[in-house]
Amino acid sequence: MTTACKLTTSSLRMGLALVTVLAAGPALAGCSDGQVQDAVNGAVQGATDGDVSLGGALPDGWPAEIPVIDGDIKFGAGNTTNGDQGWVVTIASGATDPLADAKQLLVEAGYEPDTGNSANVGDVGVVALKNATYTVTIAGTPDGVLYTVAPAS
Repeated sequence: MTTACKLTTSSLRMGLALVTVLAAGPALAGCSDGQVQDAVNGAVQGATDGDVSLGGALPDGWPAEIPVIDGDIKFGAGNTTNGDQGWVVTIASGATDPLADAKQLLVEAGYEPDTGNSANVGDVGVVALKNATYTVTIAGTPDGVLYTVAPAS
């Protein structure tokens, strides 16, 4: 019951953050790109109570043992729930198969594929991998990859 409440609260906070960003856009039109990025990051972080990056950098605390594909980081967030840290990152990539590249990097870093938690539908694929410390679920399209990282269970 508490989890559902937290998910609803998180969804509400993210929605409020996005409304804030959209409302602030015209007011920030005269600012430099760096100032706009800082303002947007601040608004989203304030609304979500988490570490959020809306482009260019992995979120604070991203584990060095989790390699990511080359590309443009479009979004990154980290949060702690019940003492467990987790992260979400999206990366746009020009690679031929970003999901295969991401999976290969993780396998080379010692992660084992969890074949029971993998699927492909058309151009979209999902692969779960884990080691003793983390479970990494990657969802990919021809345009890039979404990484979701949680403590291993």
